[in-house]
Amino acid sequence: MFATDRVRLRPPTPDDAPNIFRLDGDPELHLLADDEPFLPRHVGQVRARLEKQVADPPDGGSSVSLLAETVADGTFLGGCSLWGISAFERYAHLGISLLPEARGQGYGSEVIRLLCRYGFRNRNLRRLEIETLAGNVAMRRTAETCGFIHEGTQRERAYDGDGFADMAIYGLLRRDWTP
Repeated sequence: MFATDRVRLRPPTPDDAPNIFRLDGDPELHLLADDEPFLPRHVGQVRARLEKQVADPPDGGSSVSLLAETVADGTFLGGCSLWGISAFERYAHLGISLLPEARGQGYGSEVIRLLCRYGFRNRNLRRLEIETLAGNVAMRRTAETCGFIHEGTQRERAYDGDGFADMAIYGLLRRDWTP
């Protein structure tokens, strides 16, 4: 679907259930990447959800979820999404979750750049946003590397497992985007 020399994004299939289960089953990652309570699931539940999505795909109106894998051999790296898509105001949020072994190798920047290309070129959006815990230095650095501007910090906005933490907000306008 969308690719660099190293990373490809594609829609998930039911056969991806074990990898998605592994990614979604990490309660610590869940605290960083999701604002819903962590609910342990069985791999069969993940597969059933994916089978339902294949049989009755979402309309793609308010969110699009994709998987990231290596181009070379299809190694699963993680998941990403464009969510909270507003067709009227033409903006969306980006989300990314990588497996621990995929972090720190530049994959995150490539995934974000591919999501930006999809959002700006294929969805005709004018603005993309990234929200991350203020203490998530790696994500903040990645956002800035990809051209996002730190626009502010919301105090005690997100639960991080130990209490409420500040949330850093980053934005990228289409006119400032470098394809």
